[in-house]
Amino acid sequence: MRRLVWFLVLGWGAALAQGKITLQFWHSMGGVLGEATEALVQDFNRSQNRYEVKSQYVGSYDDGINKLLAALRAGRGYPHVIQVYDIGARIMADSGAVVPLEDLARASGFDLDRFLSQPRNYYTVEGKLYGLPFNSSNPILYLNAAALDEAGIPFKASWSLKDLEEAARKLTKKDAQGRTVRYGLSIPIDSWFVEQVSYNSGYFFCNGENGRRARATEVAFDNEAAVAFLDMYARLVREGVAANTGRNWTDSQNLFAQGQAAIAAYSTASLTGVLRQVGGRFPVRTAFYPYLKERNGVAIGGAALYVLKGFPEAEVQGAWAFVRFLLEPKTQAKWHLATGYFPVVKGVVELPEVRQAHVRNPNFTTAIRQLETSKANTASAGCLMGSFPEIRQYVAAAWEATLQGKPAREALREAKARADEALRRYNASVAR
Repeated sequence: MRRLVWFLVLGWGAALAQGKITLQFWHSMGGVLGEATEALVQDFNRSQNRYEVKSQYVGSYDDGINKLLAALRAGRGYPHVIQVYDIGARIMADSGAVVPLEDLARASGFDLDRFLSQPRNYYTVEGKLYGLPFNSSNPILYLNAAALDEAGIPFKASWSLKDLEEAARKLTKKDAQGRTVRYGLSIPIDSWFVEQVSYNSGYFFCNGENGRRARATEVAFDNEAAVAFLDMYARLVREGVAANTGRNWTDSQNLFAQGQAAIAAYSTASLTGVLRQVGGRFPVRTAFYPYLKERNGVAIGGAALYVLKGFPEAEVQGAWAFVRFLLEPKTQAKWHLATGYFPVVKGVVELPEVRQAHVRNPNFTTAIRQLETSKANTASAGCLMGSFPEIRQYVAAAWEATLQGKPAREALREAKARADEALRRYNASVAR
């Protein structure tokens, strides 16, 4: 009789396994972040018996959205859920291929007020929330606390560009031949840092109040904050005070972790990886991202998850179940502590495990405090526009031109002409 019951249990379990609805999930999280992503996928699969999520790493954010757009054009081969970076928000809304998250949430009684306002606002396009702000981040400064103490520089939570330049000079070390052995500052060449200094200084990156009041038709990245930032960085590179590691974040991060750069700027999502790399070489402190004259507030970065159309209703509901699982406070807490991305729903920071982790390492609170103290306006909402991936390349090229001696204002204006044309082509392609 016992054997019969055992076989019945095995058969029931096998039937459940065979009856599971399989869901495809594409993401762009590699390394430490990829490990944390896969852990959440497995947590969801173990939490219920109806769905089985199969995750696939599809390369960088650019690779992921390009692969998706190719699959949508072909009409096949796309996933149920995909992670798309922040600057893809306008593209995803315009694609017509997304089931708006707001529709799924309202149909199931999910309270959208559980979201923090900034992540929710960023992915709201023309009044509707399209994507789940899953791995939300913002830029922060990473500081070698031992180097600051040695140079007699007191820690500050908030830095202006002037503060940053003065500290970088004091922190730079050169040998007898005048070669730099420790840079004061290292920031990788990436448009995101230009975008964020614009927002944090109260400037727009595109017109239409960052595309929030009206569809963006021109970029505005030749603003005073962006000009000052690029000119400052080029000046410091020429003097051997700042490092030029190119567009590769890893090279800059390695420089900081080895103690060869005293201050660096990366995403809060780099926190776990940076701390792991630094090990016990020196104590690390983090601070808010700099501004030109008066601090306004940074925009969120990272990416969102989108549920795609074209699947049976049962599979769409499965995709929503997976997304909703990721919004649970316990899930958000695990993700936050494993990566450094901040929680996007309310109440997570009050959980005991999060409180304890923040006491042990206050660096986890920096991005959260920066978000909480940012002004909520259309500048800090971030720019919403099409062709953003292409436009970012023009900004990076302008940064490189500045490092080669061209004044930042001239380099950015030349980049603006190319960016405006790209935006014009995009808007024409989606005109209804």
